[in-house]
This record gives sequence, structure tokens and C-alpha cells, in this order.
Amino acid sequence: MALSGEKVGIPEADEAPVVVLPRWKQPVAGLVSLVITLVVTILVWLIPGMSIMGSLLGGFGLMSVLFSIWFENWPFYDKLRTPWKVGLASTIVNVVVAFLFFYLASFFGVIYGSAIGISDTTTAVAVGWAIFGALSASCFSFAVLWLAGTMYWPWFDRKQPGRGVRVFILGWVITLVAWFLLFYPYGNPSATLADPLTWVLPQYGINMAWTQWIIFFSLLTLMVFEYAPWSRAGRQPIIGIVAFVGCVILGFVWVFVAGIVGFMVTLPIFLMFYPAPAPGAEVAAVGIWNVVYADWLIAAVIVVALFFDNWPKGYSQKVNLFIRLVTVVILGTIFFFGFYLIAPFIGFSGDPFTDIPTAFMLVLLWVELVFAYLWRKWPVYTTME
Repeated sequence: MALSGEKVGIPEADEAPVVVLPRWKQPVAGLVSLVITLVVTILVWLIPGMSIMGSLLGGFGLMSVLFSIWFENWPFYDKLRTPWKVGLASTIVNVVVAFLFFYLASFFGVIYGSAIGISDTTTAVAVGWAIFGALSASCFSFAVLWLAGTMYWPWFDRKQPGRGVRVFILGWVITLVAWFLLFYPYGNPSATLADPLTWVLPQYGINMAWTQWIIFFSLLTLMVFEYAPWSRAGRQPIIGIVAFVGCVILGFVWVFVAGIVGFMVTLPIFLMFYPAPAPGAEVAAVGIWNVVYADWLIAAVIVVALFFDNWPKGYSQKVNLFIRLVTVVILGTIFFFGFYLIAPFIGFSGDPFTDIPTAFMLVLLWVELVFAYLWRKWPVYTTME
């Protein structure tokens, strides 16, 4: 699933050996890619209704990108070949799939809400959206970690669409198991429509933070660190198993580490510049920051690995990995704090104690991966046959 390096296969399988190269050297190509995705994200976000639908459309749009990755954009590469044509066709399919899941989430909400005793239909749909939307987190954490960590073992040598079908089925099995265990039981029967924080029980929030930190560590080690240190395990599927266990444990531990940092560091910083929140609101805010900071770090990982192609590379492995790690942390931190500065211009209050930027961030991640994987960073990158 990796997409890094000066030369990037489109896709990585032998049956479609199209290669793209940057029009400019790094870091210029990365900076241009970053600017393009930020501008497109803001334009998409400003579409009427996106603030309401953004969480689901972004989340399921991300899942749809994963499906394209698993099938390596089959059959579009066989038929279209040119990156912008493949990107356009794949994006149309991606948006259609995202909307199908969006409407399915509404039907699920009515059934789920009724099952847990919510009589108001609108509230039931809202709670159902929260529960059903967690499919994306389940997929991007546990399923992606296993499939990418094992490099699609034992099916990597299979041709498309056979490999894609097998990977798709296994991915959905892992996704559904994680979802049923971590999210499905935690819709709140006492939810009130006006307060989204009441739509789910506290266990949901803890598990959501866990999945986000799993995603961060899996993408960091598999993409930015190029499978280090897991590659020391020697061969597949041992590498994938070690990566899976390692990232799951790291993610769980970091839920608590990030919580401590939130109280000890982030909270005092925000209290210096913003009015103190209502009594008890600080705990909820720190919990939201836990998830939000993980998501911004994920966005930074994508930028470093896919837009900057893990630049620079001219040092020893240890130095290269250290530079990349520091870059990810700095960039993610800038994203985290910088968001609240631009928030009033994109429909938020700009108050870190009340703003919940999840929907915007999912749209950003969606745009980043659509640009990187479906469009292959065209027009910043060009083809080499």
C-alpha cells in the first residue's frame, strides 16, 4: 500500500506498470501538493451542507479510497491509463460509494436507535450516524494495519481482480469484528439531539481515540519509516503480525499518554489565550483533543510520506527516520494549533474548548488520499511509460 519514493508504480502490481515522476524536485513538489489539497479541502468544506455530512462523507470516502487501493484502481488502469482520467473516473465512483454509505447510515440509525430505546427519529438517526460512521475508524485502523502490514499476504502475487476480492473480503471481516466489539454497543439511549457528546457512551470515545492512534502508528511505521522496525522480523506474515501487535499496543498506550499531555501541556496553553470553559468542560475538551491531535498527525504522515516522498533521504537510516519523525510531529502540531486560527473563516467558532473539527479533518484526509492514490498527485506528478 506504500506510495513513496521518487518513482511510484501505478499501481504496484506488474500488470499495470505505469510510473509517475514529480515535475519538480522535492521539497517543491511536496509543497505544491500540500497547497493543492488544502485549497481543495476548503472549497469542498464550503459546499452547503458539508458541515453536517462531512463526517460521514469523509469517513466513507476514505473507505472507498481503500477499496480502490485494494483493487489497485482496477479496471480503470487497464482501460484509461492516463492518471487524470483514472483519477476522474475513480473519484466519481468514490463519491457515489460515499453517498450510498451516507444514506445507508440513516436507515441504520432508525433501526439502531429504535433497538436501544430512542423514540425520536431525528435523534435516533444522529446516534446511528455516530455508530455506523465508526466503521471507517475500524477499517482504517485494524483492517489496514493487518493488510498493509502483511503486504496482502498470502495473495500479493495474485492478479486483479482476484487479489482485490480476497483482500476486500478479509478487510471487511476485520472491520466488522472491530466495529462490533469497539463501537456497536455504545450508542447512548439517553442521547439528546442538541449535544453530540451525548450521542455515544464514554467507551466509544476511548475506543475511537485508540483506533486513531493505531492509524497514526501504523502509517508512521509502514509508510514514513518504510516498515522499520517491523521488517527486522524477517519475512511475511511475521512482519505483519509483529507490526499489528506493536501498533495496537502503542495506540492503546498513547491514548493515555496523549491524555496526560493534554492536561499538562495543551490545556494550560489554551487557557493562556482563550476564556476558561464551563466547569467540567475541560475533561471533554481534552478527550476531543486526544482524537483530534492523532488525526492531525495522521494528516502530517500522509504529507511527509506521499507528498514529500519521505524527503530527505541522503543520510543514514537512523538520521532519515529521525528527521521524518520530527517533521511529522512539528507539522501535525502546527496543523493542530493552526486550525483554531483559521476556524472562524470556515464556519467554526475558533474556540478549542467547543469546536469539534472531526468532520473537517475527515474531509481533509479524504482529499489527501484521493489526490495521492486516485489521481496519483497529478498534475504535480506526470507519467513515465
